[in-house]
Amino acid sequence: MSTSIRKLTDEEAGRLFQLYGDAEREILNELNRGLLKGNEVRYLQTMLQNVQSILEDLSTGSNEWCQDAIPWVYTDGVKTAETQLAGAGIAVSGGFGAIHQQAAQVLAESAYNRLKDVVQFIGRRVQDVYREVAMEAVRGTVIGYKTWQQASRRILDDLAERGVTGFKDSKGKHWNMRTYAEMVARTTTMEAHLQGTANRLLEYEQDLVKVTTHVNPCKWCEPWQGKILSLTGRSEGYPTIAEAKAKKLFHPNCRHAFGLYVPELA
Repeated sequence: MSTSIRKLTDEEAGRLFQLYGDAEREILNELNRGLLKGNEVRYLQTMLQNVQSILEDLSTGSNEWCQDAIPWVYTDGVKTAETQLAGAGIAVSGGFGAIHQQAAQVLAESAYNRLKDVVQFIGRRVQDVYREVAMEAVRGTVIGYKTWQQASRRILDDLAERGVTGFKDSKGKHWNMRTYAEMVARTTTMEAHLQGTANRLLEYEQDLVKVTTHVNPCKWCEPWQGKILSLTGRSEGYPTIAEAKAKKLFHPNCRHAFGLYVPELA
């Protein structure tokens, strides 16, 4: 991946990482305050309302990030292709047409759906914590405040160990809000950049691209470093982008990209 593309995707990932990191801290602070305030359900209800408000703001912020970052990075991918085409002596004309606008919007919506899923999961997780704590609060009115303090400390210790914002994905991998948001940001921005580049190249009937190389590639990407790929499969004798992806090139958090390849200029 070129330094400029890496910087671009890192900057956008950093924005989303910060958003989710701040929300995670606010949620944990609310839970701490609610548990330490006392064994009254009204305090816990306020805690739940505050956390729900944080999650609503997070969902709104996630959507704004997707609608801003993804089209911007996609457009940069289009411009990258135009630079490569010009460098190969291919005249470039035309602007950001409807096909590109639609592609960028689809990618933005896909990214938001991935983020929305984790926000909804955290909301359900907090609801579970609230129910558990509320039951302890009811018991605390009977068994006494000192025992309630012990119960609340146990719950806090349990949350610290498990993490209220932690979850496991369909493949069994463990995440928290921040690490998942960062992965989604890096993956979707790179996908948007590559898709913008590919779509622009195909507009000029350029089907071949060359995969970038970098030091210490992972075991999945190493076989593909420097390889020539076909975007559509129309170029005989070359593996396709789809085949490379099926073998985990451009996996989540992958740092590889591709650029125009013109055999006559190689």
